[in-house]
Amino acid sequence: MPQDINTFSDLTAIETRGRLQVQVKTQAHGTVKYTVQVNERHTESRYNTDHIHHLALLDPVVIKINLLEFIEGASGVEVAVSINGLEVLPKYQHLASKQNNYIDTLGEWQLAIPANFYTWYHEISGQGFVA
Repeated sequence: MPQDINTFSDLTAIETRGRLQVQVKTQAHGTVKYTVQVNERHTESRYNTDHIHHLALLDPVVIKINLLEFIEGASGVEVAVSINGLEVLPKYQHLASKQNNYIDTLGEWQLAIPANFYTWYHEISGQGFVA
């Protein structure tokens, strides 16, 4: 078999090792206190943080950030998300519950990606449907 032939997973950029690496980067602006949850795994932050979670390949991904304390008009939390190296936020921030990646109101912000991530990503990025 010739060496230059790609497999289907090479052609569609699918990570085939059976895991999702969800990276949630938060950057605090001003004085804030907030929590970050990825699939119910909870961490609390006051500063810039890089949260990395490993999930099963077919798990849904639910990211929740709850802004607990802030100074109105002077502080907030900026969120960036990548999954297996593919940018999700800020690129698709319009899909978040508050349709942005900057949180400056008390309460919960959420981004939910249904299982299967790669099917969702290929559809949302205009690459077509992956079965």
